Amino acid sequence: MLNDAVKEVAKDVYKDLGHPVAQPTGGLVGLLPRAIKAALAPFEKWILQREYNVAETSKLLEYKLQSINPELVESPEAYIAVPALQYISYCADNEELRNMYANLLANSMTAVVKDGVHPSFVEIIKQISPDEAKLMRYFSANGVAPIISVRCHNSMRVGVEVIRNFSNVGEVSGCEQPLDIVKCFDNLERLGLLYKAEASSFLTNKALYEELRQHPFVLAKIEETMNAQDDYKEIQYVESFITLTDFGKGFCKICVDSPSNEDA
Repeated sequence: MLNDAVKEVAKDVYKDLGHPVAQPTGGLVGLLPRAIKAALAPFEKWILQREYNVAETSKLLEYKLQSINPELVESPEAYIAVPALQYISYCADNEELRNMYANLLANSMTAVVKDGVHPSFVEIIKQISPDEAKLMRYFSANGVAPIISVRCHNSMRVGVEVIRNFSNVGEVSGCEQPLDIVKCFDNLERLGLLYKAEASSFLTNKALYEELRQHPFVLAKIEETMNAQDDYKEIQYVESFITLTDFGKGFCKICVDSPSNEDA
């Protein structure tokens, strides 16, 4: 097992440092090589962990490709597979990111969809957080999410922004920081995966926005602002939405959705 192998590495290093070889003159030989070995011990552990992760990735790919005709499974392009296998070893402890890399690899090994694998997808996964991966899973299933921005102002129309681009998608998606996903939206938009509509564009289902207006977080922020500014008594809601770009849809098909015989 992996842990046993790692323990053996540490045991050997300790043994070497604790029992240096003595020269007839009383000096010590081999001390520098042993010190170097001790310094590199953490990286030896990482190499063992990486090899273990590659083996686990193979099992995961076998699961994801189980519904695919074996005749359609072929070698992925090296410029996709090599960095994906490297990066998946860094996020073995995070299910969301590991699953994205595994989907990318599995789809890049499937003849009927591999042409849709863009080389930038590997780097994109590298630049997103676990919460952002959860958001992309939501958008892959739903396509769009309503957002609201809130301002409080006085009778002179002077005011302050209370909330920008608020959405409850973080809670629905199970994000670690569900009420702080504006930065996630900004990053996913920067990567070309999401598009935020102009303020003049909104969804026709007004009930979706009413749910956001009555959200406890929104109500608390409005109350906090009004208590701090006695003359800011008027509230302005700006309704909009965030949706997948065409590039984002392609990313979801390859990196979020598992391979399926529906494509075959």
